[in-house]
Amino acid sequence: MSTATATIRELRTDFRAVKRKIEQHGEIIITDNGDPAYMMKPVAVKPEKRPQLPDYYSRVVRRQPKPLSPAETRRFWEEERGDR
Repeated sequence: MSTATATIRELRTDFRAVKRKIEQHGEIIITDNGDPAYMMKPVAVKPEKRPQLPDYYSRVVRRQPKPLSPAETRRFWEEERGDR
């Protein structure tokens, strides 16, 4: 990529054109009265990494009591009902 130039006046009055130059050339030199004064280039932004969410479903499943077997279920209901 080649380096382009722009004046402080261009930067102030026609930023869109300066922005296009930055996008085309990668970086530009800002001149002040014809002397190079500043360099502008785009900032490389890293994409934000999203934190991994906890697996709530597996936590709930782990905390659930174990199911009763058919024999245990029958015995439970017999005790609950009593002599009806």
